[in-house]
Amino acid sequence: MISPSQFAAILEREIGSVHPKLIIGLDKVGILAQTLAASYPGHYQSGWKELSPFTIADKEASNWPSPSPLLRSGDMAESIHRVIDPIELEVVIGSNDKKALWQEMGTVKIPPRPFLALGMQNSIPYAVDIFNEIAVELLSGK
Repeated sequence: MISPSQFAAILEREIGSVHPKLIIGLDKVGILAQTLAASYPGHYQSGWKELSPFTIADKEASNWPSPSPLLRSGDMAESIHRVIDPIELEVVIGSNDKKALWQEMGTVKIPPRPFLALGMQNSIPYAVDIFNEIAVELLSGK
């Protein structure tokens, strides 16, 4: 058992490493979320509506994988990236492909098939583990 003054010394010594460790943790979570989101196109996810017969026929006529929701050339999945804001301590995954927005949110003609939000959501258990490890490291001085 450590004394309160020993614990205070540990915290004082570790305070400078808090921010960098949090940024590293965010990057790890972002990498996982990005990887997961990029893996979803081509595979039905829970809650996604089936592709319409018209869409399946169009994909087959164009020699795209079928049914493979959200997957044609693979460009949309490859466009997924992550951004870390070191000031706000946030990580965001997204795409500059406008089709990704249409698929994520849906349109009048396209039902929503969220894959970016799903990647972030499915990364939460990993984030809990990562930030628990960081907290233990900081509080124990290891």
